[in-house]
Amino acid sequence: MKKKKKGLLAAIVVLVVLVGVYAVMRVAIPDEDQSTDSEESKETAFEEDAADITKLKIQSGENTYTFTHEDDTWKYADDENFPLSESQFLNIVSGITSISSTRELEKTDNLADYGLQNPEVQVVVTDKDGKETELKFGDINDSVSGCYMSKSGSDTIYLVDSSVKSGLQFKITDLADKEEIPSITASTIKNVEINSNGTVQTLETNDASETGWTYKDPDGNITAVDSSKVGEYMNNYSGVSWNDFVTYRTDNLSEYGLDNPTTITVNYQVTETKESSDEDTDDESKSSSNSSSDDTEQVTVDKQAVFLIGKQDTEGNYYAKMQDSKYIYTLSADKVESMLNINPEDLVSSLVADYSFADLDKVTFARNGQTYTAVKKEIEVEKDSDDKDSSDDSTETETKYYINDKEIDKTAFSTFFSTVTSMKWQEQNQGIQAEGTPDITITFEKEGGINNTVEYYAYDANFYLVKDSKGNEMMVNKMKVKEMLDAFDSMIKNWESGETK
Repeated sequence: MKKKKKGLLAAIVVLVVLVGVYAVMRVAIPDEDQSTDSEESKETAFEEDAADITKLKIQSGENTYTFTHEDDTWKYADDENFPLSESQFLNIVSGITSISSTRELEKTDNLADYGLQNPEVQVVVTDKDGKETELKFGDINDSVSGCYMSKSGSDTIYLVDSSVKSGLQFKITDLADKEEIPSITASTIKNVEINSNGTVQTLETNDASETGWTYKDPDGNITAVDSSKVGEYMNNYSGVSWNDFVTYRTDNLSEYGLDNPTTITVNYQVTETKESSDEDTDDESKSSSNSSSDDTEQVTVDKQAVFLIGKQDTEGNYYAKMQDSKYIYTLSADKVESMLNINPEDLVSSLVADYSFADLDKVTFARNGQTYTAVKKEIEVEKDSDDKDSSDDSTETETKYYINDKEIDKTAFSTFFSTVTSMKWQEQNQGIQAEGTPDITITFEKEGGINNTVEYYAYDANFYLVKDSKGNEMMVNKMKVKEMLDAFDSMIKNWESGETK
C-alpha cells in the first residue's frame, strides 16, 4: 500500500509540474497565437461569387489600380484600351473570391503589430448591389506561411495563406496580354540579317559552300563558316520570350530608341498541315478522297520574323518589338547581345580541312613528285555464309577505298584521313610568303560543290604554313603535320606492297 501511495503521489507531482509549464507557455505565447480555432481547422474569412463582383480596387505597394466587370469582361478602368490579359486577371479574381483562414485572432487595438496599420496590399471589392468590402493584408508569418488579414465590418484578424497577398502584388504591365514571339528553332533558320544603321551582316545557307553556310560582312565579302558554330549561334533564336510589357502606345518610338532601330530579320521555315485539293492528287487518290474529306498533306512554308531593337532601359534591358506589332516590350541584355554578336572569327572553323570523305567524290594527294587519287566505290560482294538466308540475295554492298584504281586497306586510309580532317590551325595570317615547294598538297573535290586545294609548307621550328585555294593562310603546329605525313607515308608503303586488309 505504501508503495502505491508513493506512486500516486509522484504522479500528482508530475501533473502539477506539467500544468505549471503549460501555464508559463501560455503566458509566453504572443496574442496572435492564442486563436479561437485550431491550426488544422479552416474557416471562411471572405467569400464572394466572382460573377457578382462589379469592381475591384487594388492597392499594390505604391500603385493603385481599378478594374471594372461588365458583360463578363474585365477592363482596366484607368485605361480601357490597355490590353488586359483576361486569363491572368481571372487568376487574381479567383484568389480573393474564397479566402480561408487557419486562425482567427482575438480583437486587438494594436494593428501595427500585424502590419495592418498601413498595409502594403489592400483590396476594395464592390458587389452588384454596390456593397464595398475592404480587405487589408499585413505581415507574413513565416513560421506558418501565413499572412494577417483584416476585413471591414469585422474586428477579427485572420491568418490566411500568404499566396493570397503575393497574388495581389503586381504592376499593371504584368497583366498585359503579351504577343507571342514566333516559334523558331535553330534547325529551321535559313537566313539571319542584322542591320545596324545601314551596316548589314548576313548568315545564310549556301549550297555552293562546302560547309553549307556563309557569312557576308558589311563590305560584301563572303566567307564559308562552320555549320556547327552557326547552329550554336542560331540557338539564340529558340525560345525567345519578352521580359516585360512596356506600352501599347507607339506614337513616340524615339523615347525607346525604336525610331531608328537595329533590325534583326530571321527567315525560317515551318511545316504546316493543309487539306489536299483535287488538283494536288492523281486520279487514284482523287477517288479515295471522295470517301473522306479529311485528306491532308504536310507542306513547308517560308516565314519571316523581324525584331526591332531600341535603346536600353535603366536596368540594362533593351526596348524591342516585332516589326508588325503595336506593342513595345523589353528583352534581356544577354539575349539581345547574343543575337547581335555575329563575329566571323568565332564562326569560321578552326579545322584546316573540314571535310568528310563520305561527302566527297575524290581526294588527290601530291607528295614527293607523285600523285595519288583516292575514291570510294560501292562494290557487290558475296555474303559470309553465316549471313546468307534462303530468302535473300547472296550478295551485299560494301564500301571500298581505292588509290589510283588499286584497293587500299580501309582502316589504314581512314586512320590517315582522320589526321587530315582533325588538324586545327592556331592562327590565321595574310601575306606570308611561302618558300620552296609544299611537302604535301591535298585537293578535295565534289562535283557541283566542293573544290579546294590545301598546301602544307615547312615554315619554322614550330609551324607549318598552310595555304588553300580559298585564300586562307594558316599557321599549324609542326608536330601535327609531321604526324599526318608519317601516316600518309606508312599508308602508301603498305598500299604499294599490296596490303588491303
